[in-house]
Amino acid sequence: MLTALPLERRAVRRLLEGLERVDQAGTVFERGRLPGTSWTVYLAATGPGNDSAAVITERAINFVRPQAVFFVGIAGSLKPDVSPGDVVVASEVYAYHGGKESTGGFKGRPRSWETTHHLQQVAMHVDSVDDWRGRLPEMERDTTQVHFKPIAAGDLVLDAPAGSPSRVLLDQNFNDAVAVEMEGAGFANAATKAGVPFLLVRGISDMANGTKQSTDGAGLQEAGAQHAALFLAEVIAQFKPANADLRPKLGASGQPSDELIWQPLDQPASVAWYRDIVPSSAYTSGPSLLEVHLAPVLMTSRVTATRMRELADELVSLGRASGFFSNTEHVEVHDGAEMTVASVVGRHGRSAGLAITRSGQRSAWEALPQPGLAFVLDEEHTQERITALLSLLEAVEVPTASAYAPAVGIEKPMMVMIGRLSTIDPNRATLSHRGDTPVRIDPDEAVTAAMLVGRTSELAQELTVRLILAFRGSSH
Repeated sequence: MLTALPLERRAVRRLLEGLERVDQAGTVFERGRLPGTSWTVYLAATGPGNDSAAVITERAINFVRPQAVFFVGIAGSLKPDVSPGDVVVASEVYAYHGGKESTGGFKGRPRSWETTHHLQQVAMHVDSVDDWRGRLPEMERDTTQVHFKPIAAGDLVLDAPAGSPSRVLLDQNFNDAVAVEMEGAGFANAATKAGVPFLLVRGISDMANGTKQSTDGAGLQEAGAQHAALFLAEVIAQFKPANADLRPKLGASGQPSDELIWQPLDQPASVAWYRDIVPSSAYTSGPSLLEVHLAPVLMTSRVTATRMRELADELVSLGRASGFFSNTEHVEVHDGAEMTVASVVGRHGRSAGLAITRSGQRSAWEALPQPGLAFVLDEEHTQERITALLSLLEAVEVPTASAYAPAVGIEKPMMVMIGRLSTIDPNRATLSHRGDTPVRIDPDEAVTAAMLVGRTSELAQELTVRLILAFRGSSH
């Protein structure tokens, strides 16, 4: 559970027991139990602002590897029927300050993130059962309302009357947002990239209309923080993980285990291999390729068709920024409804590509090095490249699954040999593989999305060893 302000943190602390301090990379966490549940809760304050919230959220996820992350605190109301003391559960978070200013005027470029569907459903259940109100002060039980609406997160404290530039911007472009604050966008962005279920809950403390000083003086900040914390505590109490088998393991000290945990799947995850992504590849000559895929497990939402179309340019930009595609190469783009692909095919065995499917699969491939007659599967080089490809795929901004089943393979393996690039004679090739059937490691085990982010190199090492063993076995 993350908060921004000290008063918000105090509201949460009052609900936990057995608190103990646990520091990580300079950030002070507190670990305690939520009474009446089996949950261990880690609590930290991010400080105000989206940038700080994003950094601390990522740090918390890498440290704790949680089953879910929550941000709780206060916010200003944007609607007359959302009053101080009410609770807002964010269905979506808007980053409303993005845009471009030119001679043609200001053109908004906002971003948004939907909070996790399952957690929204739990929150709706808590609201309908209504037991949580019994913990509110008696006079506030009937007047406190819960709203499931979008929240806008910006980079300023908004306390201005209707007609001010910021209020006009919000009203014209984010009219369904009912509350405004300063941390939700950074939090949602970090949680989405890490693939951890997340929810944002805010208690209304003021109307964001120029009266904030008087409402703060009346104690409405404390009331809003308390209401939000009480509601969220009940959500956590009612939360049942969608995939309990993939929950991070804790060591004897209660700390998350440092081991990369592979969870067997009942059956291999469905994966689109290179030949499925580029069908003509099975019938044309070309280089031997290393392919890496992240097949989603327990995906809660598909990539929208609109987002698939946007990803075409983003994959090209990501590839160029990382050096995966050079600035001089022509990148072919296919942005179909079910798959978006960006790839290059050049001279001297150059071939590389990135792909995203609507199911959320992330894929990358590139040619193996060819110092002479044969392509070379070098263990050290392959591990480095799988690490780089996984990091590249993690950077793609699409809905994230709770866990992924990694899959690797060698396409067109006939001209591939195992060896060290530094010692191979480029004019001689001793091939160990006689057929041209792809060598593949089926995705029959999964790792959590949080582990995928924090242990990319370790994951790449394991995948490399499995791939080399499979390659050797297929040559006999």
